[in-house]
Amino acid sequence: MAATGSAVQQQFTAAFARLTGTQKLVLGVVAVGAIAAIIALVFAVNAPSYATLFTNLGPEDAAKIVEKLKEKDTPYQLENGGKTILVPKQSVYELRLALAGEGLPHSSVIGYEIFDRTNLGISDFVQKVNYRRALEGELARTILTIDEVEAARVHLVLPERVLFKEDEKPATASVVLKLRSGKPLRTETVQGIAHLVSSSIEGMEAGNVTIVDSRGQLLSDAHKSNSLAALTSSQYELQQKVESYLGQKAQRLLESVVGGGNALVQVNADLDFRQVERTLEQYDPEKTAVRSEQINEEKTTMGDSVPPSTRASTVTNYEINKTVEHIVEDMGTIRRLTVAALVNGVPKTVTREGEQVTEISPRSEEEMRQLTDLVRKAVGYDALRNDEVSVTNLTFGHDTQEQEFVYKSTPLSDWTEYLEEIFLVLAMVGAVIVLRSLLNRLRKGIDIPTVESEIEGLAAQIQHKKPVVELPPVDEEMTTEALLRAERRKRVVQYVREKPTESSRLLKVWLAEE
Repeated sequence: MAATGSAVQQQFTAAFARLTGTQKLVLGVVAVGAIAAIIALVFAVNAPSYATLFTNLGPEDAAKIVEKLKEKDTPYQLENGGKTILVPKQSVYELRLALAGEGLPHSSVIGYEIFDRTNLGISDFVQKVNYRRALEGELARTILTIDEVEAARVHLVLPERVLFKEDEKPATASVVLKLRSGKPLRTETVQGIAHLVSSSIEGMEAGNVTIVDSRGQLLSDAHKSNSLAALTSSQYELQQKVESYLGQKAQRLLESVVGGGNALVQVNADLDFRQVERTLEQYDPEKTAVRSEQINEEKTTMGDSVPPSTRASTVTNYEINKTVEHIVEDMGTIRRLTVAALVNGVPKTVTREGEQVTEISPRSEEEMRQLTDLVRKAVGYDALRNDEVSVTNLTFGHDTQEQEFVYKSTPLSDWTEYLEEIFLVLAMVGAVIVLRSLLNRLRKGIDIPTVESEIEGLAAQIQHKKPVVELPPVDEEMTTEALLRAERRKRVVQYVREKPTESSRLLKVWLAEE
């Protein structure tokens, strides 16, 4: 093994000595560059990956947190003008718990902790201001727990209590939200924030809460109960729900008959959003009831011998039967339905010119009438409302390319995490390939005595000596090419026996060239 190593070293030294000065310089620069690149990649791989510890910090909180990190000898980075602090990824949660135990960060939002310190001699006005600040801070903290909200500010107006109810002013609130990028605030979230604030303040209604985003866009006006925009939005949502519900019913029914993906149903519902209240009074003269009856009797005395005469009169009061009805009609009743349904034809496999082809044949009129009746029953068809139901038989288009590019979630779908590691591995592999290519080129440049040149010389000598060759008998006659091949084989065998090391290197060079 030692002999082999020394032989390789001697060969490498001899090959390096044959190189020109320029080749030596290029080889040295490339080797140094490759080594430097590998070292840089190793440092980059071993460098800590930083993650966000806290963001949107105030100057005071950021200074205190940085001071604590220095005391703990924890590396950190500052971004966003010092508002964001980054620490090694593996230490994020541990540092958050440790700093939280020390009361950091002190949020710039002040809550009920404003009353932790007792101030003697504080005025009633300052006490009320502190109470309002505490309410605003606590509400802002609660709103910040929503995922879509990055920052929040709350302003409250709490009027003084007055003696008379008619002179009392309602409490109002304003909320400013800074939303996270790419996360729009949903309608339900806005309504939830409005009810959260109103329920936290005594006597406040949700309609008196104004919510805007950081761009100044009003979010809460469309959700006030008496707002025209709120009414229009709720009507549109109700119409969509009715149309989707009826369309799904009809489509499921059709697909159970014609097969999945062979039916499409769209419903247009005209809803009545009028608020109608009616009071009806109906009288029935045929049905009467005695309400009261009065009888009057009068006696008249004519004389002693004549008995008195009596006269009676009766007054009867009747009550006519009356029915009073107070009818409040619901909003959103269906005034008219328009249903359009598409049904695919019947696929059939036929043989045409020796090949099987799938053809779509139209459905029969009887089948289409049955399908139309099914759709009418599914959506609640009413001829008195002038409803329309149309079921059409058409051939559907089939887009196979779209099915081929359906996204399937895999464990490596979120590959952005591993992008840096993949890049580093590829860079290291590339550096190794470059070094190997340089070594191969160096090996090919070594001046190895080749057998091929000797063989060519031998062939030339044989060609010149061809006239003096003694031919064997006719039955053993050999051509000049056969003689050349035999002589070449002999010389090759002799060269391999005499110089086995050079022969093996020559074979390696040939194999590398192939």
